Amino acid sequence: MKRIIAIVSACWLCTMMWAQSLNATYLAYIEQYRYIAIEQQRKHGVPAAITMAQAILESAAGQSELASKANNHFGIKCTSDWPGKTFNHDDDKTNECFRKYAEVSDSYEDHSLFLKRKRYESLFALAIDDYENWAYGLKACGYATDSKYPEKLIRLIELYDLNKLTLDESLLRSGAIDKKKLSTNVGDTSIAFVAQEQIDDYPMCPLDELELFHNHRSGRRNGVRYVIAGPNETFASLALFLNMYERTLRKYNDALDTRELREGDIVYIYPKKNRAERRYPSYYFRTGDDAWEIAQKYGIKLKSLYKLNGIPYGTPLTTQQRLDLR
Repeated sequence: MKRIIAIVSACWLCTMMWAQSLNATYLAYIEQYRYIAIEQQRKHGVPAAITMAQAILESAAGQSELASKANNHFGIKCTSDWPGKTFNHDDDKTNECFRKYAEVSDSYEDHSLFLKRKRYESLFALAIDDYENWAYGLKACGYATDSKYPEKLIRLIELYDLNKLTLDESLLRSGAIDKKKLSTNVGDTSIAFVAQEQIDDYPMCPLDELELFHNHRSGRRNGVRYVIAGPNETFASLALFLNMYERTLRKYNDALDTRELREGDIVYIYPKKNRAERRYPSYYFRTGDDAWEIAQKYGIKLKSLYKLNGIPYGTPLTTQQRLDLR
């Protein structure tokens, strides 16, 4: 009985630790303003997930001085043609002029109109649910100076599952989202064998700018940052190094069971994606393959890999079985 109680207590503690990794203030903010973000998508075509992630990041989930005193949730500054009220606030310079809004919804509306300018028009050719390219596109178009701005948006979207706002069923039913403009699976499998042999790594910024990863090789696959496990490294030791809960790190890497690391393993430090990149549509399972290793190789969640193929989670895979990755 004592052993059962101990196991239950341990499970409860793990659950609590995972829950603590989600910011309660962020969750409350999402709940309060999600319908405004969805409405902006309906009116202007800006993905609700992007709008919400930007709002959380730029207003500290409504807790910043600009948000609390000026209802400005996107840090939009004054311009010569701004007819409304203003609020002075120290930013890049002292006592800069920012727009002040009567309602929070006005701030969201102004943000959408801000993105409808010619500078950002290329973004609206992207699929509405392609939040990764929207995030990187915003940076490329000059929206933010922070070199890590896209990654911050993507992490918020994936950690808080914000793409559900973009794909709200009522939007699909109403026709406000054109299904043809949603990201779709790639049907051509002719490149599958080539793709599975050559997976590109995307270089990170210099390691001296990433003190967190000192002495660890790192990179990005499928848009998700990872580090390479070193000799004798475990999830527990790596989590301590990264200042993360071990359970969180395990969850990001589909390793909530007893799986341990081997030297050279890819360890993602943010949540993986639900599908692989467009250029990797499928993979043929071969003798010696491991489903977990395939999921790690392509930066996709293990459960998503099974779900994409209509296979019950955990079912043993067979040689030459074709696996859809998207």
